[in-house]
Amino acid sequence: MRQMKVFVLVGLLSVIMVAPATAGGLYFGAKTGPMIVDSSMVKTDPTNVGVMVGYELGVVVGDLALEGEFTTSTSDGEYKSGFGKFNLDTIAAYLAFRTAGPIYLKAKGGFLQVDEDGSSDTGASYGVGVGLGVGIVQVELEYTQTSVDPSLSFLSVGVQF
Repeated sequence: MRQMKVFVLVGLLSVIMVAPATAGGLYFGAKTGPMIVDSSMVKTDPTNVGVMVGYELGVVVGDLALEGEFTTSTSDGEYKSGFGKFNLDTIAAYLAFRTAGPIYLKAKGGFLQVDEDGSSDTGASYGVGVGLGVGIVQVELEYTQTSVDPSLSFLSVGVQF
């Protein structure tokens, strides 16, 4: 199963690299970072990588966008005391706002589905970030929290085209 996830992720990233960068406000990106599980039962947090696609709606004071995101664990989290390992997959839809300028702030809100080893739950999700735009490339540092599990958050660094 893990090999299939990596294969699909590599395929999606390949599509991103050849996609037209500025077609009608459409943008693509990739991100990675730790899924932070704030629990005394967790020894090691999983690391996730993901892909995203968005469409900028544009507003006068910044950019308003619709974003879709998928992440999957590339390294499993581990429970303490030998209870085993776990991984997390997420699918999300957000409304995001970025302030104007080459250095910008980002806020997003929407819904997220978390799948932990076959058990899934859906709820609200929100995040904040800071980014740097250079030409058609944007680099972002983002923190995302979910109401699905208040002890679960995602700290990621990503690039968009």
